[in-house]
Amino acid sequence: MKDLTKATGVTKATVQHYIKEGLVPKPIKTSRNMGYYDESHVKAIHMVRELQSKRFLPLSVIRQVMKGGRGGLSLDEIRTLAQIDGKLFRSIEGDSKPEAIAIEDLSARAGVSLKNIRIMEQQGLIRHVKEGKNKLLREDDIRIVECFGRLQELGLNSNLGVDASILKIHYDLLKILVEEEAKIVFSRVTGKVPVQKLPALVEGSTAVVNTIMNLLHKKIIVETASRYSLEFRKKGSGAEQGNDVS
Repeated sequence: MKDLTKATGVTKATVQHYIKEGLVPKPIKTSRNMGYYDESHVKAIHMVRELQSKRFLPLSVIRQVMKGGRGGLSLDEIRTLAQIDGKLFRSIEGDSKPEAIAIEDLSARAGVSLKNIRIMEQQGLIRHVKEGKNKLLREDDIRIVECFGRLQELGLNSNLGVDASILKIHYDLLKILVEEEAKIVFSRVTGKVPVQKLPALVEGSTAVVNTIMNLLHKKIIVETASRYSLEFRKKGSGAEQGNDVS
């Protein structure tokens, strides 16, 4: 413990608190008052301190990050993700000032009710920023609202009992997908690709993967429709044969 506190700059009480909260692995106990710590404990404590001081995350959130790290990403891989935070997709935005629009104005422009916009916010799909008394949406959030407006124009609207909550399944599935992608990609690039090159790599590959996802989505929709159509015809044929027998 003495060596650990010296290496990390935190007190014994802090280390014990981190262990109790599940932020740092338990030591290898050799007796009631003796435990051994290794480099993984040093890295874990440094990561907790970094997430607290630089990311201003509460311990409850840090706990989830650390658990995810031990279950999927290593601490070094989590650190790589943290280092590119705020650097992704900046080049795509360009130097021009991004468009911003008040929620009420966007609601009128896109034909999407304030209720549906609130649902999107509650689901985490969009997030407003405040400027004075105004609540503004920017860039991708504007496009998400406008795309939902387009769905309503196509017929997926309140007449069919459809609201913005239908987007939740896509959001939830994409979160799982991104977590799995992170486990695969960052386990391979950490320590092999310079951090300064990672944003361009992620941005470029994301555009390509999105195209593949769109094509696969379309392919699966066609396959699913064909499968249900075949099942329906089989059931219909069976019902007809049963009527003939009777």
